[in-house]
Amino acid sequence: MQLEKLIQSRGTSASVGIIIDELTPCLVHRESGEEYKTIYEPLLKSDLKQLTKNKGWVNFNWKHELSISDRHVFKLLIKGSDEIQGLISFEVAEGYIDVFLVESAPWNVGSSDKVFIGVGAHLFAIACKFSFEYGFEGVVAFTSKTNLIEHYQVKLGAIIIGGHLMAIETARAKELVDIYFREEEHT
Repeated sequence: MQLEKLIQSRGTSASVGIIIDELTPCLVHRESGEEYKTIYEPLLKSDLKQLTKNKGWVNFNWKHELSISDRHVFKLLIKGSDEIQGLISFEVAEGYIDVFLVESAPWNVGSSDKVFIGVGAHLFAIACKFSFEYGFEGVVAFTSKTNLIEHYQVKLGAIIIGGHLMAIETARAKELVDIYFREEEHT
């Protein structure tokens, strides 16, 4: 089945609006250039206390995401730290991973005041990795905000399926996985 036909049958999801700054093998501290190894883990209910409006997490309701039985919600952490650097929510669809929400921590947003570079692409690499693990050849679909369609084409190598619906195909998914997961310690 053609990729376009496969993915057009998907349900609706929120529009993804995360900025992809750079593709880096680890998270990079913007000011010092120091690299930090990462891990990703399932988001737990106990993690929700970190995701408050007071701490700047105002874009999405991650408690709601955790309550949806088909959703897989993961947090990106710096190895040795429990501070969440980014979050991704996706479902396993028929033949691809369907990304619903992606969010960088509030301190990793913006161009001049963010703490770490590389969060957004790392989150998409997690989805691509799962796609390969499920036997979907790395294929990931998501709905882009209008103003970011071209951005995702350039930064992620995503293609337009139709309207705002975009996909990352096998070759580009492999590149993302290779960048972020080439060594076990970079998971």
